[in-house]
Amino acid sequence: MYYNDVKTRAPIGLRGGFSLDHGRSPIFSRRRHPRSLTRNASLIFGATLISRLAGFVREIAMALMFGTSADTDAWLIASVIPNLLFSTINGALATTIVPVLTEGERDHSPRSMNHFVQELFTVVILISLTLMVLGEVFAPFLIHAIAPGFARTPSEDRLALIMTRWMIPTILMWALAGLAIGLLQSREDYLPPALSPVVINLVRITTIFVLGSIWHIVGVAIGFSLAVLSQLLLLIPSLRHTGYRLKFRWRFGHPLLRRIGQIAVPFFLSSSVGTVGQIVDRILASFLIVGSLAALNYSFVLVQLPISLLISSLSTPIYTRLAQHHSRRDSETFNALAAQGFRLVLLIIVPMTAWFLILRVPLLRLIYQHGAFSNRSTALSQGTLFYFALGLPGFATAFYLQRLFFATQDTIHPARFSVITILINIVGDLLLVGPLKADGLALATGGAQWVNAALLARVAFKTDEQRQSSLIRPLTAVGMGGLAAALVTEVVARVLGISHWFGVAALTGGLALVTVASGAVYLLVLALLHYPELDRLRYRLYRSANPS
Repeated sequence: MYYNDVKTRAPIGLRGGFSLDHGRSPIFSRRRHPRSLTRNASLIFGATLISRLAGFVREIAMALMFGTSADTDAWLIASVIPNLLFSTINGALATTIVPVLTEGERDHSPRSMNHFVQELFTVVILISLTLMVLGEVFAPFLIHAIAPGFARTPSEDRLALIMTRWMIPTILMWALAGLAIGLLQSREDYLPPALSPVVINLVRITTIFVLGSIWHIVGVAIGFSLAVLSQLLLLIPSLRHTGYRLKFRWRFGHPLLRRIGQIAVPFFLSSSVGTVGQIVDRILASFLIVGSLAALNYSFVLVQLPISLLISSLSTPIYTRLAQHHSRRDSETFNALAAQGFRLVLLIIVPMTAWFLILRVPLLRLIYQHGAFSNRSTALSQGTLFYFALGLPGFATAFYLQRLFFATQDTIHPARFSVITILINIVGDLLLVGPLKADGLALATGGAQWVNAALLARVAFKTDEQRQSSLIRPLTAVGMGGLAAALVTEVVARVLGISHWFGVAALTGGLALVTVASGAVYLLVLALLHYPELDRLRYRLYRSANPS
């Protein structure tokens, strides 16, 4: 049996903080020569920047064509299952494959690894087809469960059902794309996975205008399915460079297949916190006034920009490199890189939070208030944006800390904390939706993310007193810098009266002035307090200017 070539397996897990046993093992010979983290992060950032810009154009297109209408609410309900839920499965596959392949290439032969990938490919196809059949059969019941408030408006209910059935085939496409992304990222080939969201957004923008004009909101659903298919078509040609051959294999006994099954389900639970929160929000929002679902969606998309653009670009190459250091049992490098990444997350997210909280109305006007997106839509969305923004540091730090656990294949802690977070989110929704309506749903979601981040950080740092004390200084620095940035943002915004401005040129100039001024003060405070990453950057600039 080809499984007999397994070497001794070292213990796995993030036990009591960022610490691993020492010792090194060679990485499988097929792995490409690693690029620098800066280059990988820059590559991902560039592609993600294009994708996010395209994503904003997509949201602007939706706002322009449909605004906060009943049709938009129906689309958001229809997209829950194929878009939110199964795109999360895509992420679970893409992320859990990386550490399993890294470990497997150390312990197994190339032939054995090919068999593992082929078995996984077969399982993904079978499960996806089963879910597609079940989705088509039970679509009416799912729509009624997700949007019970639509029972009062049969036309919305019927429209959501039609769109759901158009999008159910994307279940298979999302799953195969997740497998492909995981294989490519395990080879540190980040460009195709980074470009795939760009393709999705470009196809969706085109179909929103073209198919939306022909078949109205149903055209958006058809265009969504075409966009996910285009992503898969982009990824498949790149797989030939990985050394793996994707074909059916009807034997399912590989130990790595069992291993990925053990970690994928907890990973799915931990990474689906945001998805479950959105689903619960949409269930309750279906009982609120027309446009509440759309307001929640537009606000959530906007506040997730720093995470999807900056934090994700930073975390992806760090995650792959951490998995490699874990495989080599290089605890010193693992710990240093993990701590550096955490400080960078804090550096990025704190001023962003202040800007979203204080500048929310001009931001909404600049990005969304065009066409069908009216003053009413901005008024409806500004409260939900404020409360989502309160949770932005929680979203960002939880996103990063989860990947530290995943890099060591410890999915138990994130899964456990995710269940707690989901429960807190649901309880908060039920308590707050009455008095605060849609704003209460946003507040509950943001607050639950703070709990998730706190639980993850407590375990990650709990036994290392030196590392705990070393975090006090950076946390104090970003806290003081964030307060200074918020104060400058508030003062400059009030002096300019930017909350009352309209027009793309005026809003763009005003927002740029406010963010540059407050950002400069933020960096100045951190430099005076010797924030480690700024000190490191200053040293590199000095060495570049004085190479001798």
